[in-house]
This record gives sequence, structure tokens and C-alpha cells, in this order.
Amino acid sequence: MSVLADRRLLDQLFARWGPVVHLHDVVTGGLPRALLIRGVDRADLIRVGKAAFVRQQDWAAADERERFRLRALAFGLCLREDAHLTGEAAALLLGLPLVDDPSGLPVAIRPGNAHVGHDRSPYGRVRRGYLPLTCRTERARVPVVSPAFCAVDIARHLGPRDGLVVADAVLHTGVDREALTRIAEHMLAYPGIATVAWVAAHADGRAESPLESVARYAFLAADRPVPLSNVWIGAGSRWFRVDHLLPEDGVVLEGDGAVKYRNRPDADVIVTDEKERERLIRGLGYGVVRYTWADAVHRPGLLLHRVQEAARLRPHASLPTGWRLDPPWADADGGSLRG
Repeated sequence: MSVLADRRLLDQLFARWGPVVHLHDVVTGGLPRALLIRGVDRADLIRVGKAAFVRQQDWAAADERERFRLRALAFGLCLREDAHLTGEAAALLLGLPLVDDPSGLPVAIRPGNAHVGHDRSPYGRVRRGYLPLTCRTERARVPVVSPAFCAVDIARHLGPRDGLVVADAVLHTGVDREALTRIAEHMLAYPGIATVAWVAAHADGRAESPLESVARYAFLAADRPVPLSNVWIGAGSRWFRVDHLLPEDGVVLEGDGAVKYRNRPDADVIVTDEKERERLIRGLGYGVVRYTWADAVHRPGLLLHRVQEAARLRPHASLPTGWRLDPPWADADGGSLRG
């Protein structure tokens, strides 16, 4: 078969099945297995799983995190039915945030005795342990653990900061905090389960981004009062939603995301509006601290110091109270209106 004919068939194959194609997809479509072999020989395809392939152009364009996601898809497509992707691999397929780029190989879990050794291959690792039916789902044709189980697994293996970021995101989607604790109750002898309990107790579904979560972690790790997330502040007839508020210090924290102004034609308008917004908030008696990802992750001590300074330098002696947790158009009785 000619090169052009092969490439047309590959175009159709990947258009149907997505960025990762399994050998079974070729057979199901009535195509010859040799199509994949020829694609690899011509460097049109790259083998990323035991029987799974991606297009070379997709692989070349992918960053490290996307390459890990593609490898996770490939590993997941090659798993037996009782194994489900977990940890960082599951987080990427579930759309949950990770603080750092994943490292190593994708990991899956199979129900069974946790003391039994792992199954390893060049493409991933399968371990055994607690995995109830309620914690199994599927994404992009691949078996993965549920978001709650993923949060538990991330906390156990990557620690409290990374676990908090994922748990905040999971709770923000509407998952109950008890879903995390119920899973942990069946894993009391597992390493890292104490971290899971800490994460479950401190997760906040009001946090809306990894940046907000790592900022919250800076306060938790220092045993400082934790700011409230996404609070509404009234300024006359106007209301502003701020990323965080420390009500006992009268300090507002605002996170500056990495892509906030990037390549935006209205960047000047955004900056002007933010300056006016900050002027009005300061005029109410709040201190304001802006922070970046680098501040929250790499310089948490400096961030906490800036908050202390902002509290000390506030222009008003009394604490401002005109804030609420719910939107200003919500019913006042359920809106937690202050002041």
C-alpha cells in the first residue's frame, strides 16, 4: 500500500479514536495490523504502549505533561478490565490539577492484597489495594479511579500540598468531603493515610484554581489562620469578588495567574480596571496583597510576611465588615452578609 494511502487510513483512524490508537482499534475497523508497523517504520507513529500508538507530530508538539497524559492513555488502553489508572495519570485524565509535571511511569491499581508485589512493564506499573466499585469510572475509553479516590491517592503519595490542590478541585465539582473520609476509613493501615485525613479536613471547595489552593497551603503549613476563598466585598453600589480574605486581619489576597494578561488585546483595560478595583477596596479599609504562583509555591514565607505588613499598615483602625460569602444577589439570610 502506498505511503499516501496509509496516511489517509491513519488520518481516519485517529479522527475516530482520538490521540492514542490501540491495535484493537485497527482490527475492529477491518484494517491490517501492518498499517501500524509501517507507520512506525516511516516515523509517522510512535509506540507508547504495549500495543498503543500516537502520531509523531502530536508527540513532537506535546510538552512533558501532555506526553505523560498520552502515555497514561496508552497504558490504560492496554490494561485488563479490573485495573484502573490512579495518581497523576488519573488526575490528568479526570482534568484535575497537578502542582508539578508528573514523573516516572503511569500507575494503575487493581483490587487485591496491598502486600502483593507490583506488576511492572516499560510502560507503567500496576499495584494492588483497596478499590471499591464506587471508585471506578472511565475517561477517554480508559478505566480510571474516581476523582475522590484520585485525591486520596495523590495525598498519600505526593504529600499534603499536592493532595490539597487536588482535593480542593474535587470538592469544587460538588463531591462531598465525606467521600474522601469514607475511602480513607478503609485504608487506615496504608502509608500516608494520616496525610489524607489532614487534606480531607482542610480541603475547601470554594477554592477555584491551583493557585488559590497553594496559597491556602502556605497558611496551613505555617499554622496560620487560613483565608476564606472567593469572598464578595461591597463598595457602595458595586461588589467585587476577591480571591481570599483574612477577616480578622482585614487583608485581601489576589492571585495573579500566569496567563492573566498574556496575548490579550484588552490587557490595558484589565490592568486599569484592577487598579481601580484595588483603590476602592483599599478605600474600604482593607489591606491588599497580590501574589503569584512563584510566591505561593517557592516563597511562602515572604507571602506571609507581606500579609502581616499589609495588616499592620491598614489605614483604618477598625476591621471592615461589608463582605459576604455568597453573591450579593443571593438571599441575605443565606448569604452570610457581614456588617
